[in-house]
Parts: sequence; structure tokens; C-alpha cells
Amino acid sequence: MLRNLKLLLQREPAALGSLAASILPVLVLVDLVRVDAAGIAAVVVAINTIAGLGIRIVVSPVTTPSATPVIESR
Repeated sequence: MLRNLKLLLQREPAALGSLAASILPVLVLVDLVRVDAAGIAAVVVAINTIAGLGIRIVVSPVTTPSATPVIESR
């Protein structure tokens, strides 16, 4: 299940920002958070950026540089 979640987030890291974009206006409407439209946009962009970077770091395989083969001359 965790692997499926990682694959889903790797394909669509902006899903977290979309979730925030859906929830923040509701929080503003019920007066739990006081943010204007520009603030909401900034928060969504920040979440997308941080989530995208974080997900790519966590999900992407770590590669090590391969050694250059040594060719011996005879």
C-alpha cells in the first residue's frame, strides 16, 4: 500500500496543493483563517513546491556514480 501511495504521489505531487486549495477557502468562509485570495494562492504554490521536491527526494531512487572502467594496455 505504501508503494502505491509513493507511485501516486510521484505521478501527481500537485495533489497536496489541490487539497490545500480546496480546504483553505472553506477555512476562510468559516472564519477559522483570515487570508485573502493572494495569500491562498501563495500557500498553494508553496505547498506544491515543497511537496513536489519532498516527494521527488523520497520516491526517486538514489543513484551512485559508477566507476569508470580501467582499460589496461598490453
